[in-house]
Amino acid sequence: MKRLTMAGLMPSIIFFCFTTLPGCNSQSSQPPENPPIIVKTETVTESDQMNILSYAGVVEDISSVALSFPVPGTVEKVFVSEGEKVQKGRLVAKLDTLSAQSVFNAAGSSLKQAKDGYERLRSIYEKGSLPDVQMVDIETKLNQAQSTYDIAQRNLENCSLYAPISGVVGKRMTEAGENALPGKTIITLMDISSVKVSFSVPENEISRIPSDCESVISVSALDGRQFKARRVEKNIIANQISHTYPASITLPNPRRELLPGMVCRVDLNAGNEGSAIVIPIEVVMTSADGRKFVWCDENGTASRRFIATGNLKGNGVEVKDGLTAGERIVTEGFHKISEGDKISVR
Repeated sequence: MKRLTMAGLMPSIIFFCFTTLPGCNSQSSQPPENPPIIVKTETVTESDQMNILSYAGVVEDISSVALSFPVPGTVEKVFVSEGEKVQKGRLVAKLDTLSAQSVFNAAGSSLKQAKDGYERLRSIYEKGSLPDVQMVDIETKLNQAQSTYDIAQRNLENCSLYAPISGVVGKRMTEAGENALPGKTIITLMDISSVKVSFSVPENEISRIPSDCESVISVSALDGRQFKARRVEKNIIANQISHTYPASITLPNPRRELLPGMVCRVDLNAGNEGSAIVIPIEVVMTSADGRKFVWCDENGTASRRFIATGNLKGNGVEVKDGLTAGERIVTEGFHKISEGDKISVR
């Protein structure tokens, strides 16, 4: 048998190493890259709507009437409910008329008696058989009876409360069986043939709003219906706490569809102030050193961009420096990214 020596094995070993090493290198793998972060972006554009100032407003009644009985008594019935539309002249509440009716009946009897006495004595007086002083006395009693009758009749009529205007019942402050006192409010009636939209204007914007500026009021309770007006009333005294100025717009309301308490959005056209870049305010972030920035999409890579902001515009904010039209900013998913991360737009 032929023996193999180390010298004879060396060529085989070397050949094996050279033939197996390339195979080993091909099986080695690099660490996999992290998948790109899914975000949503928006292209930056210049807006010419910086002249539109938006505020949150609320519909209010222009005037309201507090209805009350002019005489005391017990409430017999209230005929209206809160929020109910009422026409002028409608009976809205009534007092128990038993006492007032009795007083009225007694006053009527006294007046009838005084008239009979006056008629009998007048014929005697005209014949010269009655002194002047007695005639004056009977005339005085007749006048007193007439006054008592008129007061009793008015008190009886005042037991019924009628609507002096057409409007909507705001508050109903009494129920049947309660005692009513003169001047105590029973019902508040609001005139909504026209309404007032009230809102607050920051002190740095009040001077930008002309009194005759155009306005559009959007009411969410009426499916976003819009109402237009051309005049704004501004208060000259600011709120000491919020540093805002009260303002209002009057709107005609012939169909009585605008009700007090409805929330709305007020858009005012403050005039042409040029174009500007406006971005959603929620995408603006603040760095550790207090600078504001947004995330931009630069060819699929996240890039932090520091910006200078200006005035608020509705739900957006004006960008004075740091962005140009045409760039893309990240509007969703920006809380998950860091500088240099790969991003993918969905």
